[in-house]
Amino acid sequence: METLIWIFFLIPLFIVMFGVLIWSLIWAYKDAEKRGKSRWLVVLMIFFLNWPTSLLVWLVFRPELKIVEEKAR
Repeated sequence: METLIWIFFLIPLFIVMFGVLIWSLIWAYKDAEKRGKSRWLVVLMIFFLNWPTSLLVWLVFRPELKIVEEKAR
């Protein structure tokens, strides 16, 4: 019975959580790039510092979007 719990509940749950982790790291990478911050530093912070909590910290304390000025042609 315990094996069935692992197969039908816990393993799919781990797979979904891993997918959400990867998605959030990709999103944070792109978001840091848009805001002019170190992309890898943000990704490493989110990954190593208690993943869901550190993602919320990034959402609260992230800087404003960096406005890119286009040069006149």
